[in-house]
This record gives sequence, C-alpha cells and structure tokens, in this order.
Amino acid sequence: MSGNWSDLVFLSLPLAYICSAILAPLSAAKTGWRMLNAASLLILLVVIGLPFLPAPESGFFGQRAMQMTVLAVVSFIGWIVTRFSAHYLSGEPGEQRFQRWLQLTLASVTVVVTTNHLGILIAAWIGISLSLHQLLMFYPERKRAALAAHKKFLFARLAESCLIVAAALLYLEHGTLSISDILTAYQSAAVTLTAGEQIAALLIASAAMVKCAQFPMHGWLIQVVECPTPVSALLHAGVINLGGFLILLMAPLMMHAELANWLLLIVAGLTCIAAALITMTRVSVKVLLAWSTVAQMGLMLVECALGQYGLALLHLVAHSCYKAYAFLSAGGDVEVFLKKQLAPARLPAASTLPLLFTLAILIIGSLYWLDIVSNDASLWLLLALFPIAMLSERSSTGHSASILMTAGLGFLLICAYLLQKTVFIHLAPSGSIPGAGAALWCALLFTVLLAAYWILRQRGDSAIGRRLYRNLYAGFYLDEWATRATLALWPAKLPQRAGQHQAGIQYQREKQS
Repeated sequence: MSGNWSDLVFLSLPLAYICSAILAPLSAAKTGWRMLNAASLLILLVVIGLPFLPAPESGFFGQRAMQMTVLAVVSFIGWIVTRFSAHYLSGEPGEQRFQRWLQLTLASVTVVVTTNHLGILIAAWIGISLSLHQLLMFYPERKRAALAAHKKFLFARLAESCLIVAAALLYLEHGTLSISDILTAYQSAAVTLTAGEQIAALLIASAAMVKCAQFPMHGWLIQVVECPTPVSALLHAGVINLGGFLILLMAPLMMHAELANWLLLIVAGLTCIAAALITMTRVSVKVLLAWSTVAQMGLMLVECALGQYGLALLHLVAHSCYKAYAFLSAGGDVEVFLKKQLAPARLPAASTLPLLFTLAILIIGSLYWLDIVSNDASLWLLLALFPIAMLSERSSTGHSASILMTAGLGFLLICAYLLQKTVFIHLAPSGSIPGAGAALWCALLFTVLLAAYWILRQRGDSAIGRRLYRNLYAGFYLDEWATRATLALWPAKLPQRAGQHQAGIQYQREKQS
C-alpha cells in the first residue's frame, strides 16, 4: 500500500505541470507567472520529500536512487527557469504561449524520468520534442532559429524511430514493455545478448547520441542560441541530458552490449575532443557555451560506455547546474571578458605543459604497473588533465599565483570530486571496469586533446597551428554537410523578413502587370 502512495505521487508530478499549463494562460500574464512559480516550487518540495517515501512496488530495483536524483535536477532547473522567465519575457507578445509550452515540456521530461513502461517513455520523449519545438520557434521570424528548429525536428524523429524499433525488438525478446521486467534479465554477469538485443542496444546508443547532439548532428544546438535565454538554459541544462539518462536507465542491458559501447566510445569520444577544441575558437558567450555542451555530452556518453555510471550521473547533475547558471548569467560574462581585456594575459611557458603531462603519464603508468589502479587508468589520466592545465596556465595571467596555491587548489578540487563520485556511485547502477582496448582508446583521445591544446596556445602562428585553427573554427564543415543532407531530405520553409516580404509582393505585382 505504501508503494502505491509513491506511484500516486509520481503520477501527480506531470499532472501538476499539465494543469498549470492549462490554467496559467487563461489569466493575465503576471498572474500566470505567479501560478507557475508556485506550482514549480511545490513540485520541487514534493520531489525533495520523495526519498522519504517507501519504494514503489514497480520501481527500478536499485535504480530508484538514480531516478530520484535526475527528477530532483529536473524540478530544480524547471523552478529556476520559470522564475527567470517571468522577468526576462515580461511584456513579450508570446508570453502566455511560452508559459504553456514550458510547462508541457517539463511535464514530458518528468514522465520520461519516472515511467516504468517503454511505450509511455517513448510517447513522453516525443512530447518533449514537440513542446520544445514550440519554444525554439518563439521568434518565428528569425531564419537561423527556424532552420535550427527544422533540423532539430528531423533529428528528433530519427532518435524516436531508433527508440521505437529498439522497444519492438526488446518486446519480441521479453514479451513485455515493463522496463524493470526487461532489465531483470540482464542482472547476471554471464548474460549473452542475442542478435536482436545487440541491435536494440545499438539503436538505444544511437538515440542517445542524436539526443545529445553528437557529430555530425550537432549544428542545431549551436544555432538555437537565437531562441530566448530561458529556452537555452532549459535545453542545455535539462533536455539535452536525456540521452545520458537513457543510457543510465538501460545500463544493465548496455553493460553487456560491446558493439554499442564501442559506437559510443568512437563517435562520442571524437565529438568530445573536437568540440572541446572548437570552444577555444569562439568569442560569442552563448555559442561557446553551446559547443561546451556538445563536448560535455560526448564525455558523459564516453563515461557510460566505460561502465562508469556513477561518474556519468555526477557529470549529468554537475553539468545541469553549471549550464543553467552559465546561460542565465551570460549577460554578465561579457562585462567580465571586457575587463580581462584591459590586462592581456601572457602565454605560459612552452615546456610546462609537456613536462607536466609526461610526469602524469609516468605516475599513472607506475600505479598501473603496481596494480594500484586497474584498467581505468584512462580515467585517472582524465582526472590529471585538470591540475595539469591549472599548473601550466599559472604563469599566463597578469597576476601569477604561487605554485603552492595553484597546486593546493587543484588538490582540493580533486578531493571534492572524489568525494562526490563516492556518493554518486551508490546512486547510479553498478558499472564495470573498462577493458584494456577502451582504456587505451580514451588515453589516446586525451593525449590528442592536450597536444592540440598546446599547439593552439604555443604554436598558433605556425602553419599547423593556423590550419588547425581554421578547421576548428569551421567545425570541420560537418554541420554544412548535415544541413545540406537534411534540406535535401525535407526542405525547410524559412520565414521572410518584413522588408523582403513587401519586396516580394511588389515584384509579383509588377510581374503580373
């Protein structure tokens, strides 16, 4: 009976969002915002209290903690975005239309996070895409926004098709669409997947990559910065993370799907490295943040492919909170950047970064040889990149910090990270240690990242530095290829500016006369 109470609370959360979506636009805009703020705060408080309720009988055996964690992030981001939107969109013509679609988007996300049925999950996944499309088209007269929304619409249909086929294959294997019943079959370490299950895992991985805007389907995420800032915050801090959530949700299956994991390692790994380097060529704050999201989503999917689900969950939560703050405070970042320009930074010593990286390789290699760290040595290398970058950049600023202060700060942040990871390991599905091949691939990717970073910082004027910068600035022309392909498949009807529209009417009149 107590479990039924939890199920009832789960059901009430999306219903609360839907009711507010219906009622808020019926009143004045300010009254509607007050209603939405109250509803969002109430939902957040209810979600905070959910861990104190008994687990529902139909819950996710050991995945309930992960479910609660993501639900808390969704409700928190929804509350923050709603409060910000009330001021940001005050007086806009489409203010009440925004209220409706914002709440419907949050309702759909809540259903995806809480449901235990694959069919309902896919229906809510489609609902997210359709509601978000309306938010992305808040300014329908903007051509770049319309083109980005069009590409997003097509890629969303691709992701949904992958999910539908994957659900059908899993249903044929297990005779049910209950997520908990399906995943129960993969709890044993000795499970061997059939061909249908392998294809289903590949399709789930593909759907996650499309949702997370991995190469070459990333361009729309860069271009939707044309939409209002609250939409960017909601997208980058919440909706874009659902690809990672999907992998975490299906972790018991994905753990046995080697082909799907290698697909994630290759595509998401290359996306992560390339997008991280591309951010170094951007000057627009929102565009830089968008490229950063592409890189972070790639890294999160790589962590999932390595079986580090606790680390991926920590990444999801941290990225959501950071990106919400970064987008909602983007206006102030311009002033900070201009102030920094008053005291141009000095380049760091050219030998510092290679020496520190070599030292880190020797230390981690020694620990691996002594069997203190196992095949997850690549993750330790990833962790070492942060203090390496801090120490190498220590002498680049106008006011240099001491090496002890820099090293101490890096050590404290690493300790904070390890403490958080220890907590999140118990909130996420149990994972596995990556194989030697996966570890070597990731170590190679991180080495390439650091080498390219060094070239851009120290040899930017060389022939290879200029060629690298030019290709990075162009995003390796991948979005141009994807745009041509999508427009060839389904041409977009872009809006015309008022002046262009009037000129077209005048031209038609002259032609007829």
